[in-house]
Amino acid sequence: MKVDNFALTNFQTCPAKYELRIRQGWTTRRRSSALGFGGAFHEGLAVWYKTGELAPALTAIAQKWDDTSSAEDYRTKEKCITVMIEYAKRYPSENFTIVGKDAGSPMIEVPFVLDTGMATDDGESIEYGGIFDGLIDFNGQLHVFEHKSTSMLGGYYFDQFKPNNQVTGYIWAAEQLSGRRVHGALINAIGIYKAGATKFERSLTARNPQDLIEWKENVRIVCNQIKRAEREGFSMSTGACTLYGKCEYHSVHVLSHPVERQKRLEMDYQIEAWDFEKRTGTEVKNA
Repeated sequence: MKVDNFALTNFQTCPAKYELRIRQGWTTRRRSSALGFGGAFHEGLAVWYKTGELAPALTAIAQKWDDTSSAEDYRTKEKCITVMIEYAKRYPSENFTIVGKDAGSPMIEVPFVLDTGMATDDGESIEYGGIFDGLIDFNGQLHVFEHKSTSMLGGYYFDQFKPNNQVTGYIWAAEQLSGRRVHGALINAIGIYKAGATKFERSLTARNPQDLIEWKENVRIVCNQIKRAEREGFSMSTGACTLYGKCEYHSVHVLSHPVERQKRLEMDYQIEAWDFEKRTGTEVKNA
């Protein structure tokens, strides 16, 4: 059984949403501007930290840009390029090093699928996958480097990263891949707004071995819940339907008849299998 944070979070939010997105692969035909912006900006940052050069980073953004995003949104390709230029001016050099860069193999945009050493109650092994932005040596200690683009960068923004299953999972994976203790993550936040200056803030979040043990046990528990739902059915968590805005499948689930729901899916959505080893936008980052 292969899972990632996006799949686990979808199931915990609403099993019916998990069924549509993860198992059946339905996704909206038009990607949101936030997703398009996040995916392109992450691509630019990856090139920036691999090469240290701005021009290739800007080219990467232009090539990655998803033209299906809304043209009316302020998060345009031009805005994305401007923010990348501002970022390079804000951080022309760093007080950390990228692990593996000196050897010609920088640990930037690292995809992984790893055996957790656990199994579901029916004996199926559990593999955990994803992609983390980077691994850095910060004052002699390893940390995952995680980029987060947001329009909500305020006083309490960094509180969300502990506890945080995505960050903890990336730290666990980085330990497996590096063979060394990873002490936490450096959250690299970029505040992007329709009006007003771009904000750049960073914060460290720590993890100890007990945090990783607890995270693994949570993964096992949710995987067992998923297996049970596969046998008994995927329930709808109606409290999540309009929480912080409408769920992307609200227009489907508001219909009563299965035939009507299927027609709505075929009309407004498309099949795109979820692949957590590829960068498709902030779906992966959950930013």
